Amino acid sequence: MSPLSPWREELRRLIPRGFLRRDQGDWLFVSDYPRFGGEEETTRSLEAAGYAVQLESGLAHLDAGPEKYRALSASLADAPVLPQEGFLYSLGARLQRNGGETALDSLYLMRMTLKALDAGDLKALERLLPPAVAEAQRKHIPLPKAAGRMILSALNEAEMKRRGSTC
Repeated sequence: MSPLSPWREELRRLIPRGFLRRDQGDWLFVSDYPRFGGEEETTRSLEAAGYAVQLESGLAHLDAGPEKYRALSASLADAPVLPQEGFLYSLGARLQRNGGETALDSLYLMRMTLKALDAGDLKALERLLPPAVAEAQRKHIPLPKAAGRMILSALNEAEMKRRGSTC
């Protein structure tokens, strides 16, 4: 199950009409609910549920608020560190071991990780995350332990599937 599934399900309940998709930009999701009327009421409901909303050109860009990210981080247990190779695995293990609590400054790292894992695109995460982590370190932004936990969980799951399919 994607780590975004619970938020997607909650948003689907709060948005009466229109599509809900993973955003290709800086937000987690995008919806066209403003095109169907009741925009103000739906936006208030979303904000009351802890989501950030930006309306633009008939679309609503949605992201989880800081408290939702903190709750997600707190709900994740450390993933087992199985013997694997690869840069993404090393980065995930390092984040899990040395990362801290999810801070406001590091939400973009969490968002990037969530969106790539939701898309099942580990290659994109391997390409995008290292420079973002390096930039965060240069700016002294705390690295989120939760991102490492999610990465390791996804890699462990992929490895177990691979091993199961070769037996």
